[in-house]
Amino acid sequence: MRKRSVVFELTDGEIRVFWFLVHPFRKQGHSSTVVKFDRIPIPTGVVEQGNVRNEILLIDILATYKAEHPSESQRAYLAISLQQGFIRSYTLPWIPKRDRKSAISLLVDEEISIARSDLLYDFLVLSEEKHKSLQILLGATRQSLLDRYVFVFGRAGYKVISVDFTFSILGQSLGFEPNEDVLYLQGEAESLQMALFRGAVPESVRSVVNGGSANEWESEIRRFLLYYRTQHPDLNLNRVVWKGDSVAEFLAQGLLTSNHVSVVEPAQLRNVPDYWRKVLEENKGWCEVPLGYGILISAHRPRLNLRRQPNRAQTVQRRYLGGALFTFALFMIGMILWVSLYQMALPIQQEVQQISHQGARLEAQAKQQEELVTAWNMVKLHAERIGDGMVQIQALQNLPGVGLKIEQVIYKQGTLSLRGDAKDAQSVQTLIRTLRTMDWEQPALSSYKLTPLNNVEFSLSAKRGKVRTE
Repeated sequence: MRKRSVVFELTDGEIRVFWFLVHPFRKQGHSSTVVKFDRIPIPTGVVEQGNVRNEILLIDILATYKAEHPSESQRAYLAISLQQGFIRSYTLPWIPKRDRKSAISLLVDEEISIARSDLLYDFLVLSEEKHKSLQILLGATRQSLLDRYVFVFGRAGYKVISVDFTFSILGQSLGFEPNEDVLYLQGEAESLQMALFRGAVPESVRSVVNGGSANEWESEIRRFLLYYRTQHPDLNLNRVVWKGDSVAEFLAQGLLTSNHVSVVEPAQLRNVPDYWRKVLEENKGWCEVPLGYGILISAHRPRLNLRRQPNRAQTVQRRYLGGALFTFALFMIGMILWVSLYQMALPIQQEVQQISHQGARLEAQAKQQEELVTAWNMVKLHAERIGDGMVQIQALQNLPGVGLKIEQVIYKQGTLSLRGDAKDAQSVQTLIRTLRTMDWEQPALSSYKLTPLNNVEFSLSAKRGKVRTE
């Protein structure tokens, strides 16, 4: 789907408008056959040296124009004067892509005097030689100025998505050769702008407004070139390009008398689509910047966008906000599901807990029952032998010289418990040895007490050993 786009060039005396269509994917050629160029005059003082002085009047002018030219899906691009901006090329050591933004941010702090809180900038890589050098074009302006532009066009119904300087656009669309020094003259409305290009980069720009005679402007041009030559002795200027009224042409032709200038020609756009040439011919001298901007846009060529910095910040902010909202939504959904599942599982959990308690109780009862059955089976199978053992134990206290008195004998689940008195400790040890010979295992004292009469009160326990087979 192609979207209708519009380029605005904002000058002190008028707004130049170019309408065209852009194919979102095609990079070669220009398929837009329906194009239109308009010039909207604005009163003196509304815009001065690229600074908007009367926002209300400018909004009314743009809104009136939009009402006369309604269109949907408009993508607006704005070309502004360099009088309120900064542009320069730099040759740097080669920097990997991942480190370029941070490195150029340091360069901005060193080279641009605009306060960081009121600064918008963007850079464009002109050329690079990997691991050797990197050439960039750096452009900057004040955010307060650019926000005023965007606000005015936004109130009039246009969404500005990209902003570039007119001289940056001309440097790319006029097709100046790399390392070529070109003087560009633009004369209109009693003002003169001169720019010295090195390739596509405007190295130095100067504006003269409300000038006097052509001779005075010619002297101003020569002073401009003389000053630049003192700063850059390697200047090799042999070409002058002019655009605008007849005064600009007269000044350009006057420079032919210089030994350093051999070519003077009007500005000519490169790679102009066939369907756009009629507009160019009918508006020569006025439409070069909007058409050049349109060529760069429709060809999807890289360019400066001074609005990229706030757009990046807004994009990052939207991403963080979207991520936070998405995380919060997932959290809420998880909480709702957890509460629902918890409410559904609560009766089951209570029932499982009850069954678990019942199972543990039944398991304990079963184990106890098993132990009782085992003990009963043992007693049942060997009742006579156990009975004989009990009789033998009871008879111990009647043996002469033993000195034992057994007061209580308890046999339960294979464990024998004895309680009694002995005349001395030797008698208790004799009892323990006797129990071992009678197949009672692990005989051990549970208590041992010496009475005032030197008798011993004791209690012991033992377990029934395995029944021996004869």
